[in-house]
Order: sequence, then structure tokens, then C-alpha cells
Amino acid sequence: MTETIIGIDLGTTNSLSASVFEEGPEIIGTAQDACMVPSLLSRTGNGWLVGEEARARLISSPTNSVYSVKRLMGRGLEELEEEIRELPYQVEAAQRKLVKIRLGEESFTPQELSSVILSRIKEKAEKLLERTIEKAVITVPAYFDDAQRQATRDAGKIAGLDVVRIINEPTAAAIAYGLDEKKQGYVAVYDLGGGTFDISILELKGKLFKVVATHGDTRLGGDDIDRVLVTLFTQSLLDQYPNLDLEDPSSRQILRKTAEEVKIALSGSMEVEYILELPEKRIKHRGQLKADELSRQIEPLLKRTFDSCAKALSDAGLKHGDIDEVVLVGGSTLVPAVRKGVESFFGRTPHVAIDPYKVVAIGAAIQGHLLAGGRRDFLLLDVVPLALGIETLGGTFSKVITANTSLPAEESEVFTTHVDQQTSIEINIFQGERELVQDCRSLGRFKLRGIPPMKAGFPLVEVTFRVDSNGLLTVSAYEKRSGTEAQIEVIPSHGLTQMEIDAIMEASFEHAVDDFNQRQLIEFKQTAERVFRCIQMNWKIAEEILDEDQRFSIQKQMEIVKQKMTSEDSQILKAELDALGNLTRPLADSAMGRAVLEELQQQNP
Repeated sequence: MTETIIGIDLGTTNSLSASVFEEGPEIIGTAQDACMVPSLLSRTGNGWLVGEEARARLISSPTNSVYSVKRLMGRGLEELEEEIRELPYQVEAAQRKLVKIRLGEESFTPQELSSVILSRIKEKAEKLLERTIEKAVITVPAYFDDAQRQATRDAGKIAGLDVVRIINEPTAAAIAYGLDEKKQGYVAVYDLGGGTFDISILELKGKLFKVVATHGDTRLGGDDIDRVLVTLFTQSLLDQYPNLDLEDPSSRQILRKTAEEVKIALSGSMEVEYILELPEKRIKHRGQLKADELSRQIEPLLKRTFDSCAKALSDAGLKHGDIDEVVLVGGSTLVPAVRKGVESFFGRTPHVAIDPYKVVAIGAAIQGHLLAGGRRDFLLLDVVPLALGIETLGGTFSKVITANTSLPAEESEVFTTHVDQQTSIEINIFQGERELVQDCRSLGRFKLRGIPPMKAGFPLVEVTFRVDSNGLLTVSAYEKRSGTEAQIEVIPSHGLTQMEIDAIMEASFEHAVDDFNQRQLIEFKQTAERVFRCIQMNWKIAEEILDEDQRFSIQKQMEIVKQKMTSEDSQILKAELDALGNLTRPLADSAMGRAVLEELQQQNP
């Protein structure tokens, strides 16, 4: 049997996992107990609430609850001004251009928060599959840059997962549909999720499965449709209550929750009635919204997606009519206006045979099955979403690997010095599509030292960029005349160092050990109390069967157990409980002995 490598769709709104079973790839679990976890977190005094457990606290404790953390991954504070204004929780700057989310007295990176969601998915998958899960394929938006991809990989590491592959969400969707089995043609994958949008154009030639162009927006998704509705609801409330303050976190969360519910309801109805209940303000506002009105309101958002579609087609050198198949991915594609818009833009009815919520996770599972040694006869070629290069004289961006280059990729360019007797060169690595580095994303930097002093223009520095199948980058520099070289596995400016990841994992492990000890302590105390009751209820049997010394030993050991119940060490209590069990062993054939044995067995199943 091949090892199990699950596929995980780490989504803005919902996250879920899938695996390949004998009957084929499918979401892990049943319809009633599927391995789907809403991407919601809430911090309490006792730890984390995750998924549905956290949903109610979005309103009751909004400043200690987190949603849409995916939109914060691998991004700096200066990039998040618009999002932060809408969030009830506090986002603050951290080292290396990272952000942290403050919840009470503690602060967490988006990687740490995502790892909590991944840990819950891992836990559910292990329970449902009845085996240990150590490896996973995790999906990301096609337009995620290197910093965001690395952040996703780091989240997996912190969760205790070996992330064997990072795969683009549209590519995963195409795999799930089995589009590799088509003989030839072009497929457009339109992926509108909770927080991100991607369009990918794939070329299919027999078993060759190649992404030829991708475009998108990591700041556009269902969350933005919700914001449109929140604006409508806010205006409706202010029309009736002109002096109403709706800026408090609780009110904003109620508006957001109602917006999401109305959006979902309008996917199946032409008109929806809604109630905005603000208990603290003693307001209960009723309203109606038609699907046509929602369509008009989100036209600017849809136009942004179709601008991306046009750019991807242009990059691929194709026209609308060249597309043979259109695939819809992501929960936001259930909005009728989205489906109508896609059909109008491409001139054909989209392919929706698989639930758009499930399709990405299923594709990731198939990729995991392939990597685990399962047979799947196709060649998958993904692409670099944005150009990679270095800063050159005057702050210009010199591209080494261009956008839409197939993965894995390796390209080199030769550069030189601009100052006489220069003995080192700083290599500043960027990603983007603009001509100046100030308009691109900084990924990292390193120095090539030990260059022999030479006149400007004489050194020949070959810079090589290597991008692996996960879209992750390594950069090396080599001075040809002297043989001096240096290399860096790029840790993005917006990323965690390995030391920080190790520290987080160690802290998490230590916390997990403490939690496990506390849980065992509680369980052993409960076992002790039940054993005491059994002994007391059946003491007459002991008086009949045991001599005075044996009875005295049992009573003495009971006192020792009572004392150890105040201890903070679960194993000490367990040892004394085991000793009590040994003393009562002569009663094994009696009712009392059987009762004690049953209670002790519960602690050691």
C-alpha cells in the first residue's frame, strides 16, 4: 500500500482535505462529518476554538476572533491598509515586514494562525482515516508570490506536516476534472474563492498538461462581495437611524455575517428578506434585496476578474474563441451573476460537474497520490506567476525568469560591477512585472564576497535563479573570473526564518505536552473518584475476603492517591492508582474487584 499524502485546500472561508480511495478521489469523511473546517479562529483563556466552534464568538468576542487570515499571508502592513480598516481584530507590524495579529495579550503571525487550522484538518483526517497523517499537498492561489507560498509552507511545518508539494489551485481543479484525458485544446480555469481570484489558461496535448498563462488578484474574492452588501446594509440603517454608530466590532461582525448569509441565499433565490438585529443598540431592522440589485452592485468586482481573464488570454496569445472548456472553481462562483458573466465573456457554458467547494482539494489529493507512488499517467507543467529578477543600477528591475515560465525553471544572467575595485556585490531579489524595483515585491538579499579588486565592468557575475515544482526559489551568484560563488535559499523579506519556525514548533510542542498532561490529570482524578466510590460501596466484600493487613493497605493507598490528586504530575497520580489496583487484585473475582478493574481499564484503553 502506498503512503497516504492528503490534499489540503487551505481556503479563505473554508478549508478541507481529500484523499484517493479505492473507488477514486474524494473529500475525507461523510456528508455529515466531512473534513471541512471553516477558516475561523477564536482565542480563549483555555486555548483555541476552531471552525464552527469559533463562529459564535465572531460576534460575542470579535477582537479575539480571526477570519480571512489567508489574505494576510506573506504580506506587509503597508499592503494591508484597506483590509485592516474592515477587520475587527488588531493587525500590527512585526519584524522583516511581517504582520502579527494581536488577540488579547498575545500576538500571532498569519503562519501560526493558519497552522492552527491545518492542525485541526490533520487531526480530523487522522480520526476519519484511522491512520497517522504526516504529509500533504497544499494548494495556493496561482497568483501567490514567493513570499506567500513560503508562508503557506511554513504554516504546514508548524502544524507538523511535511508539505511535499505546493500546487496552484486552478491547476488542482483541472487535475480533479481529469482534463488531462482530453486529447488537445485550451482550458480556462476561473477560480473565485473567498479572498482571492485566479484565471489560468491550460494547454492540453495528449498527456501533456501545461499552464500557459495565469493572472489574478490576491485581494479579490467573496469577502469583497460581502463588503458591497455591508455597504448597502449600512446605508439602509443610516437612512432610518441617521446618528447610528456602526463602527464598533460587534456591529461590523453582525453586518458581515448577515451579508454572507444574504449572498448565499441569493444564489438560489431572486429576492431575499433579511433582518439586521443589533441587540446592544436595541435595533431590529428588516429589509429586502433582489438578485438583480446584487448583480449591479458587484459589476465593478466582476469587471476586475474579466480584465485579468483578458490579460491571461493575451499572455497566452489566444482569443476568446480559442478556449475549448471553461471550469468554475471556488464558492463565489455559485453567485448567479458570476456564472452569467463568465458565460458571456468566454461565449460558452462553464463546466461545473464537481462541487466548486471540493474540486481544489480533490485535485490536490490526486497530486498527493501521484507523489506517493500511485499511477497517474500525465505530465503536469505549472508556471511562475510573476517575473523574478534582481535590482540593477538606478533601481531598475532586471528580469531573470519571466512570468508564465514553466516549472521547474532555471535561468541565468551575467551582470558586472559599476565601481572600480569593488570586492563584493549585494544581490537584491525581487518579484513583479514593473520596470522599477520600488514597484515590485522584495524577496530577499545576499552578498557575493571575496571578488578580487578589478576595474568596473571587468567582473562577470552569473546570477542563477532556480524555481522548484512548488514555485519556491533558490538564487546563486558566481564570479566567473575568480571562481567566487554564493547561494541563498530565499527566505522572503515577509517570511519567517528557520529559527523562528523551530521556536514556534518547539513552543507549540511544549504547550501540547502541557495540555496532554493536564487532560490526563483530569481523567486520572475522575478515575480515582470512581474507584473510591466502588471501594466504598463494596467494602463489605473486602471485609469478608481480605484480612486486616490487606484492608489497611488498601485504605492507606487510598489516602496516598487522595494526596497525589493535588499534584500537577499526571504520571505520579497514575502510578499510585496502579498501586491501588494491585492491592485490590485479590478481589478480582468479586463484584468490587470487577468494578475497580473496569474503572482502571478506562484510563488505559
